[in-house]
Amino acid sequence: MNKLEYLLLSLILSLLPSFTISQSVESEIDKLYHVNENEPGFSVAVFQGNEIILEKQYGSANLGYGIPVTEETIFDIGSIGKQFTAAAILLLEEEGKLSIKDPAYTYIETLPRYAKGNPTIEQLLNQTSGIKEVDPFLGVLDLHPHDYISQSQLINIATKVDELLFAPGEYFYYTNVNYILLASIVEKVTGTSYNNYLQERIFDPLQMKHTVVDNKAYEVIKNRAIGYTKEEGTFYKSHRHSLMFVGDGQILTNASDMFNWHQGIKNATIGTAELWKKMHTKATLNDGTRINYGLGVEFENHNGHEAMGFDGMIISGFVSKYLYFPNLDIAFFTTQNTFSWDFRERFFQLVDLYVPARPSNDKPSKYKKIALSNNELKKYEGNYLYYYNDEDRKANSIKLKNNRLMVLTLQGDEIAKLIPIGDHKFLFGEEGNAILEFNIDGNQKQYTYDDLESKKPWLFKEYEPYHHTKEELKEYEGHYLNKDFQVSKHLQIEKGRLYYHYRNGAWKDEMSSLGKDLLEIPISPVLFIRNENNEIIGFNLMGLLFKKM
Repeated sequence: MNKLEYLLLSLILSLLPSFTISQSVESEIDKLYHVNENEPGFSVAVFQGNEIILEKQYGSANLGYGIPVTEETIFDIGSIGKQFTAAAILLLEEEGKLSIKDPAYTYIETLPRYAKGNPTIEQLLNQTSGIKEVDPFLGVLDLHPHDYISQSQLINIATKVDELLFAPGEYFYYTNVNYILLASIVEKVTGTSYNNYLQERIFDPLQMKHTVVDNKAYEVIKNRAIGYTKEEGTFYKSHRHSLMFVGDGQILTNASDMFNWHQGIKNATIGTAELWKKMHTKATLNDGTRINYGLGVEFENHNGHEAMGFDGMIISGFVSKYLYFPNLDIAFFTTQNTFSWDFRERFFQLVDLYVPARPSNDKPSKYKKIALSNNELKKYEGNYLYYYNDEDRKANSIKLKNNRLMVLTLQGDEIAKLIPIGDHKFLFGEEGNAILEFNIDGNQKQYTYDDLESKKPWLFKEYEPYHHTKEELKEYEGHYLNKDFQVSKHLQIEKGRLYYHYRNGAWKDEMSSLGKDLLEIPISPVLFIRNENNEIIGFNLMGLLFKKM
């Protein structure tokens, strides 16, 4: 063996351990993201320093035509798109065209002047505005999920619901409507479309050549993945082409373009370092509490390391996640064209292949458990109800069961054990991830549920379950009108059951009993209103008044 051959062999041997580890990691990733033939797939990427150290694709982008996912395939990344809206607003501020301290109504004149205060642009950005989400109102206003829904329709809803959930800056409340409003502000200030501004100020400078805003129902978009959901082992196309609004999502991209976005933030390729620092700084509530949210950025901790990024979940068929660990200078991006709730588990299994765990600094619980007698625990028993909309509505029963105070569904299934910690306070479950605080001294028992994540606590009030007779249900029959939205509802008895009709009878839901003058449909409870003569004169549905005609 000559000297040159020896040097080459030494070099190859020195590289083997690194190659073996890389192959091992790739093998683990292949197991994590394995899909069967002609199933929806994934795009997976890892960015470290100034390079993409791993990028792999799996599965099919289009099951009908058997088209595989490739590096060119673009996915709908859902709420990760909010980062681009936040960046657009901050770029406009840097250009001197607005201030995020301005009230939002400065640019959206139709916004109500709210009794609880007027949200600023910054409070839209950091999700502390208190403006109610518009999504739950779509069903109330006879809009089906697959209807064409425009920006102007959603702005109309947002500006006609004139009550805030809380004073601006008081709590954190994540909504899509905040970012839909922000997109309209971009258009108002620039005099051009949201799409054009993002293309000119973000996508083109960062060479994001595959990235598009998708808000045109009939536009042909090259290399797009189609979204699917899985039911009983079969995949169904659940892709929605009807979302004709922007700001909260509707961004299609791929891994290489997300890398360019990631690098653009790190290196301030557009904007300034100060801009990106502002975006990635935790927001502060009115009382000084810092929250795990910045301006279009979510913060989390994994394996003892601080990280920042965003999730994107679309029930119509897409899930994505982008997460950056600054102290390690490593970022992860995964996207898929089938909806699944377990995506975070798989994502963090990927992260664990690269991010070492630090020793845990978890502190013991600050709550001291106390003992209460059965007689004391029985004071808290009852049926309780909280409702705002279809996502938040909860009804439960609290009962003493086997010497333990339990939260149960109305059907009797156990939800959690309540662990007393004093002053009418209980931990919700053994892990203590929320606090229940009761008030049992008034005419109506109630409790607040506080998840300890800076959100407004839910208020549950005791109610008496009630079952209406056919004769009682007949009182509620009739036509009802909401004047603000010019939407009418028809309630009618059919075969002894009361039905709530949508869109002039195009479909209907049976109304079920909750309490006296309180019924519900899948969207929300419906509270009926009587006059001084005890006659039904209307109902309240998610804060909207429908008067009997």
